[in-house]
Amino acid sequence: MAAAYNAGAAALGDVDPDFLAAVYDLTSENCTRRNEEVKDVPGVYYQSVGSKLNKPASGRFPLNLTYYLVKYFDGANDGLVGEKSFPWGEHYEFLKVKGKRGISHGDMIDLNRENFPGFDVREFYVQLVADLKKQGF
Repeated sequence: MAAAYNAGAAALGDVDPDFLAAVYDLTSENCTRRNEEVKDVPGVYYQSVGSKLNKPASGRFPLNLTYYLVKYFDGANDGLVGEKSFPWGEHYEFLKVKGKRGISHGDMIDLNRENFPGFDVREFYVQLVADLKKQGF
């Protein structure tokens, strides 16, 4: 799996891809340490968004596989990040939809380029920016 990701990253221009180093860098311990070292900057508005994948098979590879690992360690997740890891900043929104599908990490970054009942990814980000504008940003 790592070799396939490294090959894909190299094809996209990464001169030294290292999938396993990236995965290890995102362990709970490393993220906790980084959060302790890197403090929020006063006067900067922080907000976060998370989502929940209801049915692992709805997520595209590899999220349909990693969902089970994340669920084992962290519970509800988007195929990559556990629900408890999402909240950050002054405003947090956890997105869910009814039905079996749910919203994967890939859906949130518009990797899949598709909308589905209950979630229009482009409209979500249009509204997010509109809300920031209303707040004066």
